[in-house]
Amino acid sequence: MRMSLDDRTAQEKLTPEERHALLRAFADRMLLKVTAMDDPEDMPGVEKAVRTAAVIECLYSRCDRAERQKPEPRKAEAERAAHEEAAIKAQVSLASTLKWSNERRRDLGQWWEAAQNVTKTVTQEAQLTTPAPQMAIVPEPLTPSAPKVSYVDYTDCIAQARAELALKKRLATQSSPLPRPPFRGPP
Repeated sequence: MRMSLDDRTAQEKLTPEERHALLRAFADRMLLKVTAMDDPEDMPGVEKAVRTAAVIECLYSRCDRAERQKPEPRKAEAERAAHEEAAIKAQVSLASTLKWSNERRRDLGQWWEAAQNVTKTVTQEAQLTTPAPQMAIVPEPLTPSAPKVSYVDYTDCIAQARAELALKKRLATQSSPLPRPPFRGPP
């Protein structure tokens, strides 16, 4: 059973395709009615005919524009597939980065812990040597400021820990140094 426009309730919505089809049908009916009318004889009749023709042209223009802008199903499907592929690549990249980070932390093991210990002692020493701030006589009004972000550079700490561990390993494994061959000068 086909529903007419009058049978629809206010809650029912038209799809964009239905709207465009109804709009084009309305413009067609208006154009047929205007062409069936007699030519206007006076100036107000001419003005009314011109306004009606302008409205009909506007309706056709809008319908044509909507049809031109309607995405092709294959193109929309290709764009969706490309977006899904990019999302999957991003997820894989993130997963591999996190896995590498965890493996790197596990591989560094003692060096990572030594670097953390060194930074803790450095920050504790800095806190002990920093004098306590003195209160100003006139308190300044509090203004919101950007949150302070402090960055810790672990490069020196890791290098120091690496050096300490290397010395410990060298002393533990050093039983006898390998003999060097004698230096022979130019022939």
